[in-house]
Amino acid sequence: MMWEIAVVDDDKNILKTVSEKLQQLGQVKTFLTGEDFLNDEEVFHVVVLDVMLPDYSGYEICRMIKETRPETWVILLTLLSDDESVLKGFEAGADDYVTKPFNPEILLVRVKRFLEREKKGLYDFGDLKIDASGFTVFLKGKRIHLPKKEFEILLFLAENAGKVVTREKLLETFWEDPVSPRVVDTVIKRIRKAIEDDPNRPRYIKTIWGVGYMFTGGER
Repeated sequence: MMWEIAVVDDDKNILKTVSEKLQQLGQVKTFLTGEDFLNDEEVFHVVVLDVMLPDYSGYEICRMIKETRPETWVILLTLLSDDESVLKGFEAGADDYVTKPFNPEILLVRVKRFLEREKKGLYDFGDLKIDASGFTVFLKGKRIHLPKKEFEILLFLAENAGKVVTREKLLETFWEDPVSPRVVDTVIKRIRKAIEDDPNRPRYIKTIWGVGYMFTGGER
């Protein structure tokens, strides 16, 4: 699993120091302005964010992140250490608050602990990886998009890998209103199209004829 980390700070020295340290944990992308960060389409697991940027308030950006990606972990960096500023940061949704100057090793440990907790929600099936906490799927290292229901069904099957899951169970779990079992088959076809090299010869989701489906983890 490649963790995606963003560092947003207008101080180039801090960007260099922090990014070099956090590269031990994953892929790090740096931004000098809030606008550059907000215009980037990458989805990050962790954002290390300066409070006083030249164009945006870090508090404001933190709120934006939490509104769209509440599972993203945000660490605020700031020279402001008074109680009012710290409280303002947490009210904006920050998960942690680090005052400057700081020890990069301590920042590394804090991020590492978070990622270790996140890893518990990661299902690794070789080429296919499912990040339950981040609602993301990676195929051969590339992130692929699945609509919410398709992701939830894929995750449910992965959590029950090696077990037969009936169509009735899927209908009961994911549809409130009565629908035809064929709806389940259609959704499975869409998931296969997204994750299988050959949807007609699936490696991950096998059809158990007359019963339902079984997630096999990539076995032929």
